[in-house]
Amino acid sequence: MGNSVSRRDFVKKTAAAAALILAGPTVGVLDAENVFAAVKKKTSTAPIIKSNIKEVEGKNVIWLAENSLEYKKMMLPKIHLPLIAQNGGLVPLTIDSKHPMKKGNYVKAFHVYDFNNPESKIATFNLTHENGKAYISTRIKIQQDSYVQVVTEFSDGKMYGGKKYIKVTVGGC
Repeated sequence: MGNSVSRRDFVKKTAAAAALILAGPTVGVLDAENVFAAVKKKTSTAPIIKSNIKEVEGKNVIWLAENSLEYKKMMLPKIHLPLIAQNGGLVPLTIDSKHPMKKGNYVKAFHVYDFNNPESKIATFNLTHENGKAYISTRIKIQQDSYVQVVTEFSDGKMYGGKKYIKVTVGGC
């Protein structure tokens, strides 16, 4: 029994050994913190661009207030994004419109933009009246907090814009 170590002695010795190991490279840890602070300061996020897109493929984009009667009459799409994206590399985006998809009067395309990404045009989704419903669900990459803008192009050539704000905790670009 002389070789046995009590639980209390084991915990004390283990804690002392851990303290020595952690205290040894203290200077290196402090230097690393300074380096990370400098890098973080250097790569801070840019200001959020709030301006609306004015033109897509040479056509003017019309922006309506979401509460307006004309907005509801046009049955412009709803943009579904989470309020906060934990990972900017996998942000779910759903675009859903109740606009009827009749021949000669349908949603022709959804153009998705984010001016805070390195490449502002995220995607274009082309539709026809044969789709039956103007609905897209996908995942996109977003670098930082921003406004995702969706431009809806109709078969008559008119384009209407809508946007939604999203907060990103870890950038994806």
